[in-house]
Amino acid sequence: MSQVIYACDIGSVKSGAFAWARITPDEQKPETSREIEELLPRIEADARQGRHIALGFESPLFMPIPENSSDLSQGRENEGARSMFAPAGGYVTTLGLHEMAWILGKLQERCGHLLTYTLESSEWQSSQPTPVLFLWEAFVSEGAHGETHEQDAISAAEEFRKVFQKVPATEVPASKVKSRDAQATLSLAHVAALWSGWATDHDRLTCETLVIKPEKPNHLSD
Repeated sequence: MSQVIYACDIGSVKSGAFAWARITPDEQKPETSREIEELLPRIEADARQGRHIALGFESPLFMPIPENSSDLSQGRENEGARSMFAPAGGYVTTLGLHEMAWILGKLQERCGHLLTYTLESSEWQSSQPTPVLFLWEAFVSEGAHGETHEQDAISAAEEFRKVFQKVPATEVPASKVKSRDAQATLSLAHVAALWSGWATDHDRLTCETLVIKPEKPNHLSD
């Protein structure tokens, strides 16, 4: 089963701050665009060719729900100074959910019958005949930021590729960001999947998504 990797750099579509990148596990030259409308037919074309699709969003896709009120507003493990509950984190979380829901809704209309939605990376890696749409989170911050939104999307997609090149197909790579111990999780990815018609179950509302975190900008587009 062939595979393809997409990453979306979340930002205002109106101001041109949104960008996406597409690469495959064996290609060096990425495809990029700031046009969100161009993303839809590109993913649809891959779905019609039977490819497993990994679709990443550079915004938090799950949030911790603590048992005790004293732990409210505390960020996820390994977020550092870029907590999802800080002002910038709260903004990108909301905008990411907004744009993710729109993208998933449009994709459901175009190719929902061709793909099976999943939050499990093992299904993206598998050789099962039905192509999957695997949602993952990109965490691009501090020294990993490039000079353009396109470069940030490329950095996320390329880091995803590197991570999966290092692990056997039977293993799940370690996520760079997690909920803290003993905290429940609310999946924003699954909320968007429910809203857009990709899912009907509530079980995955407590699932964490795989988080890929590049350490430096990638220069594949140079």
